[in-house]
Amino acid sequence: MARNLSGEKTAKNWVRKNDAFSRISAFCGLLLLAGLTNDICQYTFMEKPLETTQDFTYITLVLHILSFLTSVLAFVFSTARYKARTDRISCMLIVCNGLLFLIRIVLELTLINYRREYYNS
Repeated sequence: MARNLSGEKTAKNWVRKNDAFSRISAFCGLLLLAGLTNDICQYTFMEKPLETTQDFTYITLVLHILSFLTSVLAFVFSTARYKARTDRISCMLIVCNGLLFLIRIVLELTLINYRREYYNS
């Protein structure tokens, strides 16, 4: 705890970096999991490829990058703190985000014939 000018104790960092990065990574991972679940349901059960995440493919890819990067940063900062529990959580986030990305690649390559492509002429 740091002391301010009046001598009172104040919190130096009220949110640790690894906690913030872990939360951001988990939130992005949940968004990606929801989008992936929606795509799988729309392609297989509902058979409505128009209601998938095809309209914002670039945003989905940016979310994958952001989620994976923040999970790696959370692992780096938690390793520096020497906390085994947060190390395991960070490793789980890295593995989960990697699996989400691989499942997304397999889904997109499997169902590439159902993608709508618009060309400007």
